[in-house]
Amino acid sequence: MKRLSGWFFTISLILCLMVTGCSKDSGNGGKGTKDDPVKITYLDNIPSPERTALLKEMIAKFEEKNPGIKVEYSSVGFEESYKKLMAMGASGTLPDVFNVDESMFTSMASAGYLQDLQSNYDKWDQKDKLIKAVEKWPSKYKGHFYAIPDAFMLQALFIRSDWFQEKGLTPRIDTWDQYFEYGKMLTDPSKGQYGISFRGGPNGVVRFMEYLASLTETPGWFDENGKPITSKPEALEAFKKFYGVYKNGYAPKESINWGYKEMVQGFLNGQAGILNQTAEVIIPVEKDMKKGTYEIIPIPKSPSGKNFNHFGSTAAYAISSKSKQNEAAWKFIEFMSSPEMNLEYSKRNGMLPIYTESYKDPFFSEGAIKGFAEQMADPEIVYVNWADYLKEQSQFIGTYAVEQVQNYLLNKQSAEETLKNLNDFLEKAQQRYEKEEGK
Repeated sequence: MKRLSGWFFTISLILCLMVTGCSKDSGNGGKGTKDDPVKITYLDNIPSPERTALLKEMIAKFEEKNPGIKVEYSSVGFEESYKKLMAMGASGTLPDVFNVDESMFTSMASAGYLQDLQSNYDKWDQKDKLIKAVEKWPSKYKGHFYAIPDAFMLQALFIRSDWFQEKGLTPRIDTWDQYFEYGKMLTDPSKGQYGISFRGGPNGVVRFMEYLASLTETPGWFDENGKPITSKPEALEAFKKFYGVYKNGYAPKESINWGYKEMVQGFLNGQAGILNQTAEVIIPVEKDMKKGTYEIIPIPKSPSGKNFNHFGSTAAYAISSKSKQNEAAWKFIEFMSSPEMNLEYSKRNGMLPIYTESYKDPFFSEGAIKGFAEQMADPEIVYVNWADYLKEQSQFIGTYAVEQVQNYLLNKQSAEETLKNLNDFLEKAQQRYEKEEGK
């Protein structure tokens, strides 16, 4: 994902959107014509050259079908998108349509920056054709839809099958203990090879929380009593084992700062033999790696044999609560989320579509993505939700947990202190939420 940094970009983007008509009536009563089209702005928050080209193609098709609407495209790098979208929300300059993920969804919805889409969803003629994951993905706030997921990805393990063969290992990993053991066995610093592609930067704690959820058989970050899973008896040993990957040298030293882009590159360039990532990585893997050197396998099972998996949406579509072009904005989302467009979008992004019927396409029963599609259909799959309803979630995964974990990895504090700090943060956030909700 391309990085765009600095507040200069934020200010420029805000001014640009103000000038180009974000949430601005076109003067034609909201009903555009070919000669006097309604103008809506759309902001993508996970741009890449391939994705940007695809989205512009889809926008062109939308404009051809709807000559009375003109879509102005812009983008912001994912790593910076939360701060920039929140800043734009506070200043009332959000684009008409933009992408949100679950790390920012609740913060934006609770702040009043997102439009309630429930009435649009209720009238949508495609809603009964959607897979169940659409309902389960946290795109609802207080029971109403505020965003429409674009596609799903799940987690799976990308492995260097040629490394496995050299070590005489079967290319499958059934348990988490096996995952950590293989990470050790595949490591050979003399060759610059390490077992695990580790993410020590923003969002890295999410993988630990998902591992802990699987280990404790809990489908979320909190148990049924509202207690963080970081308070479970197994949590401390799990913390040491998970982060022992880095402490014991089974991951590159520089990976303490790796984010999404770097950890994927670490697998592509031959630094790491196992990568826990989403389906979108299939595209660069197939492009940059030789066939026969890699394989995609399901993530390890829980102690009871269940697949605890996060099925995240990369970029759910939302409408600004300040938009004055609601009809045109929803029409754009409807088009982008139509069965035909969603299938094309999913196939070209290496992702899982939102429609049940789409899985009959041979693309999802053949090739690299087959393993992901099979996991989606697995009756033993358990969806692990983040604590998306907490306003503090973005701070937790983006900055707080990063600082705490890095202090531990750099031997500045103990595992006990680090885990306690993480747990205290989550407990206080949960208590605040329950107090505000009157629970």
